[in-house]
Amino acid sequence: MAKNLKLKIKNTQLAAAIKLGKPKKPPISKPEPLEEKPFVLTEQEASLPPPKIEPVPPKETPQEEIAEETAPKPSPPAHTTLVKARPASFIPKPPYQKPKKPEPGKPAAEKAVKPQEVPAAVKEEVGEAGPKGKKFPGFKEYRDIKPRKEISKSSFDGRARQGLQEIDEGGWRKKRPYYKVRHKTPEEEIIRPKELKVRLPITLKDLAQAMKLKASELISKLFMQGVILTLNDYLDDPTTVQLLGQDFGCEITIDTSEEERLKITGKTIKEEIAETSPNDLVLRPPIVTFMGHVDHGKTSLIDAIRKTNIAAKEAGAITQHIGAFKCHTSVGDLTILDTPGHEAFSEMRSRGADVTDIVVLVIAGDEGMRPQTLEAIEQAKAASSPILVAINKCDKPNFNAENVYRQLSEQNLLPEVWGGTTITVNCSAQTQEGIPTLLEMLALQAEVLELRANLHCRARGIVIESQMHKGLGAVATLLVQNGTLHLGDALVLDTFWGRVKTMHDEFGKSLTSASPSYPVKVTGLSDLPEAGNEFIVVSNENEAKSLAEARSQEIEHKELYQSKRNLEKLLQQKAEAAKKKILNIILRTDVQGSLEALKNALSKIPSTKVELNFISCEVGEISEADVQLAATSNAVILGFHTRIEPRSESLLKELKVTVKLHDIIYHVVDEVKELMLALLEKIPQEKEMGKAHVKAVFRSSRLGNIAGCQVDEGTINRSHLIRLFRGSKELWKGELLSLKREKEDIREASKGWECGILFKNWSDVEVNDTLKSYEVTYLNPTLE
Repeated sequence: MAKNLKLKIKNTQLAAAIKLGKPKKPPISKPEPLEEKPFVLTEQEASLPPPKIEPVPPKETPQEEIAEETAPKPSPPAHTTLVKARPASFIPKPPYQKPKKPEPGKPAAEKAVKPQEVPAAVKEEVGEAGPKGKKFPGFKEYRDIKPRKEISKSSFDGRARQGLQEIDEGGWRKKRPYYKVRHKTPEEEIIRPKELKVRLPITLKDLAQAMKLKASELISKLFMQGVILTLNDYLDDPTTVQLLGQDFGCEITIDTSEEERLKITGKTIKEEIAETSPNDLVLRPPIVTFMGHVDHGKTSLIDAIRKTNIAAKEAGAITQHIGAFKCHTSVGDLTILDTPGHEAFSEMRSRGADVTDIVVLVIAGDEGMRPQTLEAIEQAKAASSPILVAINKCDKPNFNAENVYRQLSEQNLLPEVWGGTTITVNCSAQTQEGIPTLLEMLALQAEVLELRANLHCRARGIVIESQMHKGLGAVATLLVQNGTLHLGDALVLDTFWGRVKTMHDEFGKSLTSASPSYPVKVTGLSDLPEAGNEFIVVSNENEAKSLAEARSQEIEHKELYQSKRNLEKLLQQKAEAAKKKILNIILRTDVQGSLEALKNALSKIPSTKVELNFISCEVGEISEADVQLAATSNAVILGFHTRIEPRSESLLKELKVTVKLHDIIYHVVDEVKELMLALLEKIPQEKEMGKAHVKAVFRSSRLGNIAGCQVDEGTINRSHLIRLFRGSKELWKGELLSLKREKEDIREASKGWECGILFKNWSDVEVNDTLKSYEVTYLNPTLE
């Protein structure tokens, strides 16, 4: 009680001290609670210092206690209900409002709100000085009556991430506008080139950068000319690029220096020989190519000239590789190329015609000219090679040289015996008849041509054939056409390079050099070159390697450009191919020329229903990697003149991969045709066998409805399929479950018979329904 009395006395004294110096207001009978209004200060009030409150010592007298009890009691502060939820560091900030102008005749001090008592707990939390140390009159009253803002920690406001939250006060400050200072850079004057040198193909983007133009300007200019291109499309036409330059005042020249460097020389072998001094040229042996239809005796004639027996060792008694031989004869040395006669080896014959000096066209006198003979004539004419005709098999009784003469004249090759210029020799490889005459004619023709070459320049020539040897790696048969090839020379073979490590002739004899018209087998190559590629000797290995790599990159670049141009065509072909069956094939051959010939032969198989997809085409034996690739891609492995590695045979049985090995090319073609047909479904064909109508329907609780029928046409067999019709509408088709005549099971009901028929899984039968019996036969499909 004493404690409470003491507290009341202190509050009374404090209230009396605050009221000093203020006009007295009439007493209020009933105190009204103060409204919670925001405190507003005028500019004058804000400038005045806050009044100092001096503490009054308490006087505990009975009169003061009575006066305190009779005095009106102030309402309790409104903020006390939220004190416990407010953190100690939370200080509310008054909202900003424009100060109101005081009314005339009234002092501004009268608008101040009567200060309230401040509990001790609040003093300890906030302090006497206001937020941020500022004091103003009535601050404590505002602080006490201002409702506290409850902070919800669970809610998220995006302004906190922007750094607008004031941690000390817990409020939000106004986001300040941010104005980015833009430094104006002086515009540089664009100087466009008057002359420009570019390499083709070039992208539209690169050309625009080189011309100091926007790519959109070039695109719009091309669009006006009817050419639609995008930013990354290539331009490969020199005329188009130069016209674009003229439109924008720039003279564009095409840079071909890199192409010239990659070519090593822009001259052909014949041009090099023609420009060489006559004193440096020597006579060389003629290169003679034997061409003609298959089985007309080309290899047999070569054996007769060389005194060998190559024909007996060939599979199927046909040549399937191009052969190069150096032989010594009574009339001088000859270099002979033997070409295959099969239609699949057209590329081999073409290469033989390109490198040869004289073409010996072999025609069997008993058969006359055949399709491959005509093709050989066209290839020889395209290569501008002189043609000498050897009419073989003159020892046979049905030999007819006059028929051959007539056929030659039809091809504008008039024989000498008929007053023309084409030399013809009747000969026989079996009896050696006419062989000396043939050699004399070859020597005479070579003397007329005056074949010469330079022995002291860098070697150049052509790749006749290439194969992968298990111990030696890539082995290539090279035919030197000019210069001399030495051991250790660095070579460039199209996109491959190498250094001659070993050199052998056709008999395996080691050589140190090879002169013009000399065929040799060399090793030391980076990879397997393609038959028909030209080779040239360079100064060192580094130069050879850099040239080969640059050529390879150039080819990849061009292929990428072509693929982009033909994208729509490729997509269309792919959509069409998706409708076809696909046969995946892995090809393995002994030599590069056979690989090329076999792939071309298989690609020419006419088919509109099955498409061949070559997964891999390489030279060499069938390895474990090939077997695994075939198992993964569901492919068939085709081997031509090659074998399976011993360690791969167990894997073949384990993965159940199909491998087909052949030595004759047309056997491979026939095998592939059968594999393609096996992918197609057989064609069903229906044949009507009989016709009947329903005369009565017998209902069975156990079997269902049984149709009592009479056969009108043909026969109805137990194995036939049935179609059931009601009027013109087909109700059902399927098999018979039972066929009876009276109570006896029968196999077949002939015309005019009455029979009972129970259908399989069908019982909806009515009188006058018609049924037809038919058989289904399956026809073998065709590829076209």
